[in-house]
Amino acid sequence: MDDHHRVVERGYDAIAERYAAAARANRGSGTYFRSFLDRVLARVPKGGTALDLGCGAGSITYELARRAHVVGLDRSSVQLALAREAAPRARFVRADIADVAFAPASFDVVVAFWTLIHVRRERHAEVFAAIRAWLRSGGILAGTFGSSDTPEDRSDFFGAPMAWSHFDARTTRRLLQDAGFELEQAEVIADEGEQSLWVIATIGPFAAGNTPRG
Repeated sequence: MDDHHRVVERGYDAIAERYAAAARANRGSGTYFRSFLDRVLARVPKGGTALDLGCGAGSITYELARRAHVVGLDRSSVQLALAREAAPRARFVRADIADVAFAPASFDVVVAFWTLIHVRRERHAEVFAAIRAWLRSGGILAGTFGSSDTPEDRSDFFGAPMAWSHFDARTTRRLLQDAGFELEQAEVIADEGEQSLWVIATIGPFAAGNTPRG
């Protein structure tokens, strides 16, 4: 297994409850996160299918499950235990974001909030291509991505070792476009005390037959 990803897994196993409590405190009414999430939820087809990629303790999974059939994915078993309590109607998968496979055209919406920032950035292009394949025609990818050039960073996070890896905003925008996404929004915005690239990316009704653009 990739040691970088094992650090992330073990870190979230150790801090799952502390991190979930902080998220609840910092992502409530009046935050940019809340307004962004509400915009995304409004795009989820009633009775459709959604994937919460890196679902953590399941707060977003719960919101999605009120509208759609949801799969929550995380590598941390402790996070998944919390998520199952939070969103009992969802289905959960324990897997690595960079290695999991779903059938083509499985989802209407894929969300990834503060999750790809923990995946080795050399694998981001293939993850974006995989997400595009998992989405149905007209589907959307929404979430937060890194905004700085960070090949690898390891430091303490809520009292446990953690690892990050991501590109700057310009490179991430290009990788998404190279994977075949249209960028409806891709802005660097400060929220929760950090700068993230907030993205809503779509694939058009004929995108499944298109060649990804350079």
